[in-house]
Amino acid sequence: QTTVLLGSIAQHLGVFFGGARPEDPEPAKPVLPDVVIDPDYKLAGIFLAAGILLDLVPYIQLTLGPLVTLLGVLFLVQTIRIRFVFTENDFELKQGGDELADSGENVVVGGANVWSYDSFVNWEFFPKGWEDSPQGPILVYFKETQTPSDQWTVGPGEKANSEEAIAAGAVPGQGHFFP
Repeated sequence: QTTVLLGSIAQHLGVFFGGARPEDPEPAKPVLPDVVIDPDYKLAGIFLAAGILLDLVPYIQLTLGPLVTLLGVLFLVQTIRIRFVFTENDFELKQGGDELADSGENVVVGGANVWSYDSFVNWEFFPKGWEDSPQGPILVYFKETQTPSDQWTVGPGEKANSEEAIAAGAVPGQGHFFP
């Protein structure tokens, strides 16, 4: 009983001199909600409108017009299909509108379309300076090291991880581009 009394006195003295009570729980860390970026159809609309106009111009309707129209269709389909989700620890691509589902394997390098923020070594918006403008950036780029290093030269990573790029100060990793 003396041991219990001495332990209680030591605990209270510790609290008196600035220590925390052992039975006091640690304050809960606030949980940040997931952020899903709303779809924006402006880029798809601009490409579709430009493509249709180019499709009306002789000779261009056989070259540039269909290419721009196809890009517009691609942007429209992807805007309908894909959502960008920012969780507390990760950036991920999901499929769907109101009900989000896993987007499956990455078509270029395989693996899930989920990247930890800790793995990001570089990111940029294009055109530069458009982040705060009403239309927003057209293209987003980020480079990460979570993808296995043997895949870093696949797709856009080939040029981003070339000897010249590394010599110029680039950090090795897998590059990703999103409109």
